[in-house]
Amino acid sequence: MTAQRQEFDVIDREAAEWVDRMNRPLHDAEVAAEFDRWIMGDPRHVESYARHQALWQSGSLRSALEAAEAAPDDFGTFEDEAVPNWAGQAWKQFAGFAAVALCLVVVLSMGARTLVSESSYAAARGTSREVVLPDGSKVRMSGGTRMDVRITPWSREVALHNGEAFFDVAHEKVRTFSVNAGDSRVTVLGTAFDIDLVDSQTRVVRVYRGLVSVDAGAGRQWRLPAGNGIEVGGGRVRSLGDVRGDHPGWIDGWFDADDTSVQQLVQRINRGSDLPVVLADPGLGQLLVTGRFQTSDPEMVLEALAAIHDLQWRKEKARYVLSH
Repeated sequence: MTAQRQEFDVIDREAAEWVDRMNRPLHDAEVAAEFDRWIMGDPRHVESYARHQALWQSGSLRSALEAAEAAPDDFGTFEDEAVPNWAGQAWKQFAGFAAVALCLVVVLSMGARTLVSESSYAAARGTSREVVLPDGSKVRMSGGTRMDVRITPWSREVALHNGEAFFDVAHEKVRTFSVNAGDSRVTVLGTAFDIDLVDSQTRVVRVYRGLVSVDAGAGRQWRLPAGNGIEVGGGRVRSLGDVRGDHPGWIDGWFDADDTSVQQLVQRINRGSDLPVVLADPGLGQLLVTGRFQTSDPEMVLEALAAIHDLQWRKEKARYVLSH
């Protein structure tokens, strides 16, 4: 084996390792920085990473591994036409990404760091905000939402710190779009979904188009097609079916509750209301409600809660108070 061939083998091995690491559910800023240093160190790293990422996403890698496990220990000799079909299929997958990899190589040679876009976005309480990311993806943020976005020629990463956001992701064949929401991670290629950080432990994901992967760590992973959702938090998981429409109701000022806590409903109101709703007794937050509530009209929601659970509410100078 020539020295050049050995060098390319090392690059391919490193690229495969990085694809594995970057597709894991959680990685911190230090890992991201290490990856940046590696991929910007040599244009060949970009090409190799693009090829291996394509193979990872195509499913051919799994087919290759299964074929290898099923093969006999003594391979003997065979003609070229006897090469397993998966190999040809895998390299056909690579062909579609060759142009992308070439573009990345050219662009990186012109100065890769100028192509790394890092931005922070926030929506004030009582308002909503829509932003268009550099890749063309659109994000609608509810009141009180804050997120950081980092887009490079090889990755699209969002860190959602609090609040709720609806993502309409621009489809790309190579770059995944990942949202880190505390201890959960949602990954897609192009789809529309909503993430709600209910509290420090609870995350709700609803899918309106396409398919998403939700990874909550510790081997807990789900694939959610359009029309489905999931609530993860406090050591429990709850499936949320019957996700309708092409966007979440909160964008239009509504909230669909399904055995939802009063605390969560109040949180929804407070994201868009000029006057916050407070609970005179924190225990009220554990009460459950089901129905469609117009959160853009807090007083109407409070009237409904009062009727459902025999409660009372009053309006003070700077807040609403819900009590027994």
